[in-house]
Amino acid sequence: MANPVIERADSSGPRLLPAASHVKRRALEEPEPMRKLISTFALIVMTATCQAQGIPPEVSRLVSAVSSVKGATSVEIDKTYLPEVNVADLSLPGAYADLPIATLRRSKGALPEEQLLSINFRIERTEAGLKALEFLSWWVRDQSRGGQNMQIRSIGLPPIAGDRKQLGSTLRFTIDWFYTSKSRSMQEMLASMGEKAKELELAVKLYGAAF
Repeated sequence: MANPVIERADSSGPRLLPAASHVKRRALEEPEPMRKLISTFALIVMTATCQAQGIPPEVSRLVSAVSSVKGATSVEIDKTYLPEVNVADLSLPGAYADLPIATLRRSKGALPEEQLLSINFRIERTEAGLKALEFLSWWVRDQSRGGQNMQIRSIGLPPIAGDRKQLGSTLRFTIDWFYTSKSRSMQEMLASMGEKAKELELAVKLYGAAF
């Protein structure tokens, strides 16, 4: 078992912050060992219900595509440059614990120039929410079969943090998209995100009758 650490659910709701503000706030909230990881997050942080000035349209479109799945809520996208993550740090709590730990340990770290695009979301506590999770799970499975390095995971925090019971309130989900490009071109990555948004939009349209 990992060392006991109090990890509380964030009750502040969906975030809508540009890169500098997001990193600065998270750095203040997290213990010192996590700050290096937090600094690797880029400016791709956005909620589904708002538009932030300067957010690339490809990011907005992908967020909107995931949000268009009935029952999916609180959609955000983060980016982490994985070569800067040390395998030895994967036992730490907080942001480190949200990473795809088993995958990184199995490969003894990231591939060269590998970026993790994390598509984070929650679901409604309804039948629609369960259908949204099932639909997105199928879509990710299909993407993986087609050659994309994608997987979907559930994330939860400790059932009790200090004197606070949080079991039943912390469940969230993330789609891990392991993106690699030798050029490290932001425009190339954004174009890929735009294409992925189009593919999800088409899937939602084709299978709309299933909901």
